[in-house]
Amino acid sequence: MRLSTNSIYSMSTQSILRQQGQVAGIGQQLASGKKIVTPADDPRAASQALVVSQASAVNDQFEASRTSARRSISAEETQLDQVTRALQAVTPQLVKAGNGTLSDADRNSIATDLEGIYAQMLGSANAQDGNGRFIFAGHDGDKTPFVESGGRVSYQGDEGLQNLRVDASRMMAINDTGSRVFTSVTESAQYVGTADGGNAGTGVFGSINVADASSADFGNEFQLSFSETDGEVRYSVANATTGETLVADQPYVAGEPIELGESMRVTIKGTPADGDGFTFARDREEDNNILNTLAEVIDVLKTGTDTPASRAALENGLNSAHRKVANSLDNVLTVRASLGSRLNELDTLDTVGAARGLNYDMTRSQLEDLDYMSAYSDYSLAQVALQFSQKTFTDIQKLSMFSLNI
Repeated sequence: MRLSTNSIYSMSTQSILRQQGQVAGIGQQLASGKKIVTPADDPRAASQALVVSQASAVNDQFEASRTSARRSISAEETQLDQVTRALQAVTPQLVKAGNGTLSDADRNSIATDLEGIYAQMLGSANAQDGNGRFIFAGHDGDKTPFVESGGRVSYQGDEGLQNLRVDASRMMAINDTGSRVFTSVTESAQYVGTADGGNAGTGVFGSINVADASSADFGNEFQLSFSETDGEVRYSVANATTGETLVADQPYVAGEPIELGESMRVTIKGTPADGDGFTFARDREEDNNILNTLAEVIDVLKTGTDTPASRAALENGLNSAHRKVANSLDNVLTVRASLGSRLNELDTLDTVGAARGLNYDMTRSQLEDLDYMSAYSDYSLAQVALQFSQKTFTDIQKLSMFSLNI
């Protein structure tokens, strides 16, 4: 077969260009540290690397969401820690206020201390996060959740929870509403006794004993009312939840237990006046607002005790406050336990996410990262091949019929 000079030059040129391209390609790999410089280098590996990169980006987004969730939950926990300390400080003050040897001035001093605690708790209830949004307002973080009016506080926020997706299959609430924290109680809350505001006698309710928590009427609201006929004090008991009268016009004996349905009994000391009454309820809305409970007990402590009726009112007010504060403290601790559980879950998800991210990095490295030793070896071989082709081409150019030895 006869080859023309042009054919020989063309073939040699193509070989040199191909080997130059190979040298340049390996050089780009060495410069970038990647074995896939363009998808054309390895389409299958490039596609797999893209999938892994997208999964890694999603994993990074979940990590950012967990960081944001942890920041929000920690801000709430900080405020609830202060609320817990405040509630724990209230009980000794209530016990102290019940000391019969104290004067009205002494109780006014205690009321002043409780006003400080009230202000602290209201500040925590209306606390803001680092972005200036109210922590306990629900969805509407720009709206003040607790507003004072007429000496009492009401919740103005909503019941919305802010949820973040912190993992592929986990949506987590990163807040608790103000109503959940400051105006609610747990399912195990104790009964609260409350004397009617117009009581004129010296009747004071004592311990409320649960006789049968499994009874059908446990949890119902009971009303105890007193009447006086011919100098004899009598009482009646009604189930306010069902509207049923349980006991009607029975003689009252101070200190003897009075049955409140099948589930409870209570003792009353002193002498109630005609028309006096008491309510015993569990999880009643007006009993659950801890801020208003503090405001009410402050008002009671500031009221003079110059009459037997006013002293009974003080004692009843303190008894009610004891139960309400205990219920609220249990509720706050329950919310804090939930926060702790969520923080622990975030730590676990962080550990899992870090392991997943490492696996993604390793997989992507196997697909993309260059084996430098192999690449340097290939680069050297390619350079030698290129140099050989260049020398061969140069030598062929020098050949002619006149330089051949015959």
